Amino acid sequence: MSTANELPDYDELNDALARVEIVTDAAECHGLLCGLLCADKEPRKHWLTEILPAGGDNSDLLVKELRALLDTVYATTEEQFEAAAFGMRLLLPDDNEALYIRLQALGRWCEGFYLGLGIAGINDLDKLPEDSREVVRDMIDIAQVEVSDDETDEEDEVAYTEVAEYLRVGVLLIHEELSTPAQATQH
Repeated sequence: MSTANELPDYDELNDALARVEIVTDAAECHGLLCGLLCADKEPRKHWLTEILPAGGDNSDLLVKELRALLDTVYATTEEQFEAAAFGMRLLLPDDNEALYIRLQALGRWCEGFYLGLGIAGINDLDKLPEDSREVVRDMIDIAQVEVSDDETDEEDEVAYTEVAEYLRVGVLLIHEELSTPAQATQH
């Protein structure tokens, strides 16, 4: 279980999503939220609509459990964006998971982020500031990488860590650039 200012455990959220038969996994769910927080005027509303399309049956205990976790994910992620450089964290599997599982999740996180931008109305990457556009294009590339469960070595682990950190910093950059008044009026 998570504490204040900490995201829920990846597996905990995945399990809660699966129990309610939501096909979106925790990584994509969080990527979607981050994309919406960067570019949408009503991120919470649009995020919950995407994750729980029918709004969820509030009398269902499993839906209540999921909504509580989603509330924590939303509040924590919003706080982490405000804390910027040091607080932001991507919701991905733990480092003890096999690398190919973490890479697949990283790809789904990127897909979710890009979807969030699209829902927020950013359908033309050329309208983004140059640095943000580059990060989003990299996300699209990362989401398309084919991953196998072949053996990995220390260099692969280092590369994964570097890509995840690049995305974390890139998301903060996108958030900052899209939060400026000039950019906010363009999308």
